[in-house]
Amino acid sequence: MALKRTPHWATREFHQFLVARAKTPFQYGTNDCSMFAADAIKAITGTDIAAEFRGTYNDAPSSLRAIHRITGGTTVEDAAVWIAKKHGLEERQHPLTAQRGDLVLIPNADGTLIAGVVHLNGRHAVSVGENGVQRFSISTVKRAWKI
Repeated sequence: MALKRTPHWATREFHQFLVARAKTPFQYGTNDCSMFAADAIKAITGTDIAAEFRGTYNDAPSSLRAIHRITGGTTVEDAAVWIAKKHGLEERQHPLTAQRGDLVLIPNADGTLIAGVVHLNGRHAVSVGENGVQRFSISTVKRAWKI
């Protein structure tokens, strides 16, 4: 089943989500890259794409164990692919065509792929950093799925 955006997702729900999370620090299991992206998509659509993951981890090792147990994979990318398939999200053929609110994978400072969403301005992807929302140039997006 494909996800459907709420009528005022950009001017209300997603905007309010970004404002509320602006300075919320990184925390495994509640405000890490995957939960940040899932919470953004929940604000946009009302659907919790990470329901199976909630409450199952609280640090890096347990997050990787949860990914393996739930998806059979070993990375955030594997989890994103599994979630996209489960929720009928179409992968964009070219990641740079990602639109506002889309689920994306972007490289972190260490080169690992992290989950995020395209910002309301359409020029940035956002995820959570140590001290809150962190912006990445849209040109860094490696994979993207339509929301």
